[in-house]
Amino acid sequence: MLFIETRGSWREMGRQIGDAFPEQLRSCIDYYAAWLVADLDRYRPAIAQIRDLISAHVPELIDETAGLAESSGIDEDTLLGYRFFNEVRERISEGCSVVYVANSDVGPILGRNCDLSATFDPDIQLCRTSRPTDGPDRITTTYLGMAGAVGVNASGLGIGGASAHTQSHYGVEGLPGQILNLLLMGRCGCVAEARDLLSRHAFLGKSQVLLTGDRDGASVLFEMAPGRTAEPVDRPPEQDWQICTNFFPSGRIPIDPEPMYLESAYARFGRMSHTLGAGLVERSVSGIQQLLTDIAQPGLCIPQDHVTLQTAYSQVMELATGRMHIRPGHPEDASWQVVALT
Repeated sequence: MLFIETRGSWREMGRQIGDAFPEQLRSCIDYYAAWLVADLDRYRPAIAQIRDLISAHVPELIDETAGLAESSGIDEDTLLGYRFFNEVRERISEGCSVVYVANSDVGPILGRNCDLSATFDPDIQLCRTSRPTDGPDRITTTYLGMAGAVGVNASGLGIGGASAHTQSHYGVEGLPGQILNLLLMGRCGCVAEARDLLSRHAFLGKSQVLLTGDRDGASVLFEMAPGRTAEPVDRPPEQDWQICTNFFPSGRIPIDPEPMYLESAYARFGRMSHTLGAGLVERSVSGIQQLLTDIAQPGLCIPQDHVTLQTAYSQVMELATGRMHIRPGHPEDASWQVVALT
């Protein structure tokens, strides 16, 4: 896993990333978007449309991409296409698990395992501490060079997502998921604000579930399918926890019948819901760390011969303090470290 702290204007922060990881960034583009580099002129009209969309909603990302291009020497259109094309997202498989606990020894916490292909993907995950001059500080994780990310901001809002498969599409208008994530991290400070923002924009891109939680103890799960606004799933009032894996739990969006994928998703979901519901998990950072260890792939829930993805990293976010505990690798191979906003 890669780590960086960036400061200053968005253009300056883009330069800092390009200076730190120029070769890794080129490798990412070659691996995930060789089709883009091979025929860039074909995609320039689409990239121009994406540029207009970004400029209208998150103009800071145009500046950051310009900085990336300046320091890495990579064509700006290539970078913009790589960062935002839905085709890139469609080629990335993720099998993540997310858990929110409202009451712990350090206040509300959000935990997540990021499960990816064992080849290449784990090496180019980036944990980034951003301190922009015109927005809240934040700690986020994502693929190197990608724009959208999950994490925690200085206002105490945390977001964690997981892929969820459906064949249902509801329209072609909306904002890409990466832009919505950026708006959540940069414009929202609590779950209520996140809920309002997502109610105003239809979602486009790879279908997913997104669990949001804040430092005041609120959480809500959003089910997101292309062409419709996010479907909120409220936490039952008797629970102080909420979870998601790789399916839509409400039943309001059809789930693809993919047995191997759903076997893992339901096994992890069942382990979390049982241990949290029965009070078998200590409400603490170490307790959630152990829960994430229990559901890592391969591991207790998913034997080696059933694994299609592998846990690339785990993270536990203290939403009241802005601290992220992160374990870069599978539990058998890695130890926890801390990244903090203060």
